Amino acid sequence: MAITNFQSRALVGALYVIITVLSLQFGQTSAALYIGLIQIFCLYEFYRLTTKAKSGIKIIPVICGSVVFMMFFANQDAVINIGSYQYLMIPFLLIAGVMAVYYKGDSFIKDVSSFVFGWLYISIPLALLLRIGNLSFDHSGELFPYHGSQILVVFILIWLSDTCAYLVGRWLGKTPLAPTISPKKTIEGFIGGAILTIAVSYLLYLVFPFLPFFHFAILAIIVVVFGTFGDLFESKLKRTLGVKDSGTALGGHGGFLDRFDSILFAAPAAYYYLTHFAVM
Repeated sequence: MAITNFQSRALVGALYVIITVLSLQFGQTSAALYIGLIQIFCLYEFYRLTTKAKSGIKIIPVICGSVVFMMFFANQDAVINIGSYQYLMIPFLLIAGVMAVYYKGDSFIKDVSSFVFGWLYISIPLALLLRIGNLSFDHSGELFPYHGSQILVVFILIWLSDTCAYLVGRWLGKTPLAPTISPKKTIEGFIGGAILTIAVSYLLYLVFPFLPFFHFAILAIIVVVFGTFGDLFESKLKRTLGVKDSGTALGGHGGFLDRFDSILFAAPAAYYYLTHFAVM
């Protein structure tokens, strides 16, 4: 019996949830490997869409992006500041300059710009997502704690936001949120999804009470808002490039960018809020 598109999507979705939960809960090494692999696949898809470089050339900025990812994660200041951004990015800006000099083809400015933007758009946000697991809310004084549940909460809020917005939009949606970018997204779905996500975040607070509930509620709002804009950003990218999906690796879910577009905006916003307003 042939597998339908719905069954394929359901199977991939279930595997995605299971792998995410297990990877984050087994420890920091498995979490870093999991999010690091996501970063690699997302980067390659992004470069495949936005550059004309040959596949072999694209491997170089993917490797550089992975180093940026590791360096941003390893820079365990209490809060990442402007100074740390400067010294982390200087080597890779120099690499981009060297690549531009030796790059063959008339699209080198566009391609090299895309290489650097990929690090800002994908590598750094996913590094900050991983760092959420190292934030200490219990005042234990542990130097580098790891709490996979803190990263998992961000993933679950993304899943809740997407699911609730879709269901409410199907039921009540009439007013397009961004008609020229994603006609199926509605204001009613966005608002209803936000309300339901905030409500369900109370259950998350009961299961993972590492912060008072009002922080969970604010975090839910941040994830809904920025996750939606992350989705719209990737939709605009695809529409501009004239493609339906970023890839085919995940079957009915499209590519890795299609699956993780929301978290690329939600993760740095969540990290900023948690480090500036929740960690005391």
